[in-house]
Amino acid sequence: MEPHEYETMVECASRDRAEIAFRLGGECSLRKKEVLEVTLNKIQKSRSPGVEISFMRVWGKETRKENSKKPRKPWVPNSLLEEVKRYRKRKNIRPSSPLYPKSKGTLQNDIVDARERAADKTGDDDFLEVTFHDFRRYFATNLFYREGVNIEFIAALGGWEDPDYMKEEYLDPYFDDVIERHLAQKGVLDIDTGHQSDFEKILGKMNELGNRIDTLERTFATETGEVESEEPETEESDENHSLGEFR
Repeated sequence: MEPHEYETMVECASRDRAEIAFRLGGECSLRKKEVLEVTLNKIQKSRSPGVEISFMRVWGKETRKENSKKPRKPWVPNSLLEEVKRYRKRKNIRPSSPLYPKSKGTLQNDIVDARERAADKTGDDDFLEVTFHDFRRYFATNLFYREGVNIEFIAALGGWEDPDYMKEEYLDPYFDDVIERHLAQKGVLDIDTGHQSDFEKILGKMNELGNRIDTLERTFATETGEVESEEPETEESDENHSLGEFR
């Protein structure tokens, strides 16, 4: 899914629980079964000093191993965490209780409902083919092609033990916005876009660095008293001198 398609699916979720489930897939890389096991107390702020982001503790399957699970720590955006907290409070769900009804059928029904609403809203019947797996594909494609995150890092967050398998099965470089951004960065487009070419990015960084150096030099000169002060020159007139000063 492209960003606007992902946003449309989230907007067309008819229930708060469905919106949260879609975001857990698209922004935290959770599988359908993993969504059903999410509890608020599994989401915690990092205990590492100076680290402000939150993580979720997940036991997920290994991609190519049946009946085998391993732990991972997907990052949870603050906006999603706040939405989860509001939902839990509104529904009076205990921190240790699952946020979502433990039924794959319930989640599947929410997906079917949202994609039908999205197709009606946009007139695009391609939405009728959306599956929960597409949210994980969005997660991988968005981080790799749009945000430039390292592929091994994405694989670790999403629970893919083989980055090559993830790249082959989950990344889609042929979305329109990905193609446009790549071509713009290489400076080959003949139209104006909001994307900068690599050369323009370098120039921008050089200008920014130059401005910072100028600011630092001015600050240093001020603090060390090296700024030249302009004192008005005074002219002395012979009329005010006594004869004694010339003896």
